[in-house]
Amino acid sequence: MPFGMLNSPSIALGILQAGLAAAGIAALCRHFTIDYAARIGQEAYDRIAGGFPATTSLLGEWIFSHALSSHSSDEQTDYLLQTFAGQGDGPIEGDDPASRTIAKELRIKAVEQVLRLASEADNFIDFVAREVLAVKPRLVALTSVFEQNMASIALAQRLRLMSPDLIIIMGGANCEGAMGAELARQYPFIDLVVSGEGDRIIAPLVAGLLAGTPWQDNPALNGLVQQVASHPRFVQAQLVRNLEGLPRPEFEPYFADLARYPTLAGQLRVQIPMEASRGCWWGAKNHCTFCGLNGASMSFRSKSPATVLGDIRVYVGAYPQCGISFVDNIMDRSYYDTLLPDLASDDSGTQFFFEIKSNVSKAEVRALRDAGVRHIQPGIESLSDPVLRLMRKGVSTIQNLQLLKWCMEFGVRVDWNILWGFPGEAAEDYHQMAQLVPLLTHFEPPARGTRVRLDRYSPHFNEADAFGFRQVRPFPSYFKVYAGLPREAVSNLAVFFEARHDLDHDLPTYTAALQSEIDSWRRAYPESTLFYLQDEHSFAVFDSRSNKTGKSCHSFRGLAAAILSRCDKGRSLEMLVNELPDFTSLEIAQELASLCDLGLMWSDGASYLSLPVCLTTYLQSRPSEHLIDGLEELLKTA
Repeated sequence: MPFGMLNSPSIALGILQAGLAAAGIAALCRHFTIDYAARIGQEAYDRIAGGFPATTSLLGEWIFSHALSSHSSDEQTDYLLQTFAGQGDGPIEGDDPASRTIAKELRIKAVEQVLRLASEADNFIDFVAREVLAVKPRLVALTSVFEQNMASIALAQRLRLMSPDLIIIMGGANCEGAMGAELARQYPFIDLVVSGEGDRIIAPLVAGLLAGTPWQDNPALNGLVQQVASHPRFVQAQLVRNLEGLPRPEFEPYFADLARYPTLAGQLRVQIPMEASRGCWWGAKNHCTFCGLNGASMSFRSKSPATVLGDIRVYVGAYPQCGISFVDNIMDRSYYDTLLPDLASDDSGTQFFFEIKSNVSKAEVRALRDAGVRHIQPGIESLSDPVLRLMRKGVSTIQNLQLLKWCMEFGVRVDWNILWGFPGEAAEDYHQMAQLVPLLTHFEPPARGTRVRLDRYSPHFNEADAFGFRQVRPFPSYFKVYAGLPREAVSNLAVFFEARHDLDHDLPTYTAALQSEIDSWRRAYPESTLFYLQDEHSFAVFDSRSNKTGKSCHSFRGLAAAILSRCDKGRSLEMLVNELPDFTSLEIAQELASLCDLGLMWSDGASYLSLPVCLTTYLQSRPSEHLIDGLEELLKTA
């Protein structure tokens, strides 16, 4: 149901349908995300699904809550004021009257569209219910992730009214643990809510329910589920320990649904979701304080490279026009030596997305590029060592900067954010980051800087008192979405929480400069460059970063050239002294200081990293692109 991802099949549905098919149970899968996007337009759908105007606004949930129960005009006004007050989808309001007028008009248009969508939600649920019942199903299963709860619950209610004997079950990340138990308590028209991984239980569970056997009495589920006393209509699936041998997810139904809307199909760049692993190998050792992913399934399990490669080849053959996006929380580190070289040998032309940890070598970034991994999410989160330690990230600023530099060099896109609001952080941490940013405008910028949330299942949430968080409560939008439910029930259904902390008063002040620098970085990035060319004797640098006036060229020989070349990866003074025996420690230290003053080198106080990107590798990674304006000057200088 909406607002699931539009340009990708649901991997949950693909897994479950394949599991039912393997057991000989006929199942039909539908992506009503596509039908809804065709109604409201792709742009509007993607904005809402992407978290407009803020992830914690739950706008998609609020729209479909109107199909579950009516909202008074006062209730609607309260929510819209809460959601859109001060929000502008365009120019930021300031002293300029024209900007304020434009922002106000955009807010009015957004509110008008939201009210229209809310008024039409009931009609869409009716449409979906009729479509579902037209195939005369005996059982309907709904998957709910992110902002799919209200649409799924509203559909379940409508199906129950229209077909009282229909079996209705629900699963997905929104049904994990306490959330699923609360769904079972509050919505009795759902026959069963399933928490956890459904791969092993889907076939025996469905077969038993179709035969009229309550799940508690189904011997085929022994060892696959936990007996949970919280509610008789709630079941907890056991963790799937071995991912080998699971049926390959089936995605053809998504393309059949998409074919109903040729115009929409022509607009989408479809990504095939794949799963190579579950859980997080880093989180199993040292859970990042803000991360709420995985819930009870942190234990890391991965598929063999041969299995993953075999599935990739099947999907590339079936959908050659699509990219492949891995849904793993973190890539198995062994894949750098196993899976990636095999993908590079295949040279299929397919582009891949992976989430990785940022503590990688340059050779590993090259391996990603060679394998076709041209888009990553590395979980950088900060450029301050003290803050990274508070997060328990297990990486350093130098490692994060190396990754950004090498990804720029090899043509790998990077999705990342900067977070703040960690108990124990100091204002100086953010002042130093603000001073660092102007040196980095040639690297891919963060999508945003933002305060960290308290997400369910994160250490911040689970150990709130120990971290100094007080009055933990769901974001206000949850009480608008689940209007009429007791506060405790709403708390059990929520994923995102806010709280009071001693940081609250000073946080906006000491992060303001960094926020401003991030905004400047995003504006400057398209025109900012810092490239080098080098030969046996010299190191030529072309600098057009936004913090400079005009463009500048530098040509270095001798010690400076040797340092810049060797510090492609972070190096300490001691390491450089050992590697450059013809120079004294004092000479090397003075040259390092000079290069730092020029903004070509950065130091964390212990190690030094050169910031220019190799032009030759950059161009080889982007053979179809023209030379960036001004590079001819560098080439002539070199």
